[in-house]
Amino acid sequence: MSYRFVCNHCGKKFELETPEAKECPGCFWSSSVKREDELLSQKKDASRSSQAAGSMPDHKIPSGNLKYLFLALLFIALLAAVGFLAFKAYKIFISSSPQSWGTFSIRPPSDSKRSEKPVADPVALLPSQEKAMLIREVAIPMDRTPDPGEQEILGRSVSFQTGWIEKLPSAAWTLDQYQKMIANQEAFYKMPFARSYKKKLEELFKTRYLAATDAFAKGDALSARNLWVESLAFPLYSTDLKKHRAVALTMLRPFINDTLSKVSAMNQSLLDRGKKAREQALSVAYQKLTGLIAQKKWEEALATVGQMIPEVDQLRKNTTPPEVLPPYPAAFGTIDSDLQRPLMDLMVPSPSSTADLQPLQQDLVEKKEVIETFTEAYLKSATTVYQSALGLIRDKKWQEAIQVLESIQGPQVLQQDAAGKIAILKKIAGPVLDSSGKTS
Repeated sequence: MSYRFVCNHCGKKFELETPEAKECPGCFWSSSVKREDELLSQKKDASRSSQAAGSMPDHKIPSGNLKYLFLALLFIALLAAVGFLAFKAYKIFISSSPQSWGTFSIRPPSDSKRSEKPVADPVALLPSQEKAMLIREVAIPMDRTPDPGEQEILGRSVSFQTGWIEKLPSAAWTLDQYQKMIANQEAFYKMPFARSYKKKLEELFKTRYLAATDAFAKGDALSARNLWVESLAFPLYSTDLKKHRAVALTMLRPFINDTLSKVSAMNQSLLDRGKKAREQALSVAYQKLTGLIAQKKWEEALATVGQMIPEVDQLRKNTTPPEVLPPYPAAFGTIDSDLQRPLMDLMVPSPSSTADLQPLQQDLVEKKEVIETFTEAYLKSATTVYQSALGLIRDKKWQEAIQVLESIQGPQVLQQDAAGKIAILKKIAGPVLDSSGKTS
């Protein structure tokens, strides 16, 4: 029995006695050789399975075909989106102004052609009370009366203690006190002076010491000092200088020490006499200023206080050149050398003292600020500034109006009105700035 074979590679058909073929005699392929009867049977099975698959409703699509289908749908969606955007761009283009058809420009339209929503007038939105406050105009009388706060400053009186000392460190001696002192010293040391010597001491006391006390009472510090110095030129108790110092100068020590303190006070007074005169003049000027204020002579009062303020400042800084003390009188040479040395030390007194002028300086500064607001020039200037602020408010230049109103420092009636207007302007200036970036 022979078997028929077919080669799927080269298509050659041949017969063999055996049921299996090792290779094709034409192309020598072994894997492509099939028996003819088996091949027919496989073709019939394949046709049946294809017919069954076609009749089934829930057939499955191979995964490779599904991938290609998804890519196709995505491409179609992209084409649709591009077309939609192109259509929108075309609609915008044809709806623009006719000028865009003539000359194409990338320059943005000007502000004048840009459609803007009209901004509401902020003044119209204010309450009626604030609106009236904003447009109100305050009149300033040229002969106005000081308000209570101003009157308190103008009517204040400051007293100041001068730095110089125009008083003695101790009371001046009388003749009875001098005689009693000598008697006490004689009893203490048990060494009485001769009657003739005591008369010489008393005569010196009358002609020099008491005369110095009278000069001091008259305000002549230089004569008082010189006479007190001469009252220390004691007559010699003995021709022996050591005995004179051991007896007379020792027993007269209480009087000598007290007189030296008075000479020191007079030297200090002479050193401060320049400053003393300036402080006295300052006191007189302050009294004059008080009178001018009471008479409402504002221009003269302003001139007076303008002169006083720098003078007070210089006195406080102690810029006055030091005084040169006048020398002692010629009788200084007749004084014992043991007394000359301490007297010369007193020619270098302590530094000049200064009055506490800070309260006076503060008072003058405050008075000057108030007095200025009553002068004609100041009132005219303040009125001009105030009117300019009202003009800026009418022109709706809020920020500029605020700056001008803030510069008003007086009078008080203008300050209060300006403060009220500023508070309202700050409320309406902010929203305008936020919305348009402009103040007008």
